[in-house]
Amino acid sequence: MLRAIAILVLLLATMALGRLDAQAAAGKCTSLQARCAVKSGGECDPATGRWHYDAHSTMAYNACVSEGLKRK
Repeated sequence: MLRAIAILVLLLATMALGRLDAQAAAGKCTSLQARCAVKSGGECDPATGRWHYDAHSTMAYNACVSEGLKRK
């Protein structure tokens, strides 16, 4: 069961990385961490580059960053 959940999270993160959110693409929100924060339901301030995500999005954020690092 846990394996199925982990695969689902990775699948969703992979799909999320395929689409760049307009908010993350603007201004200083271009880092992998900022893009993943936005993809997992958080926000990024394009003027400052500061980003955050909610605690309930931690697994999705971590999966997104992990997948992004694999692609480098």
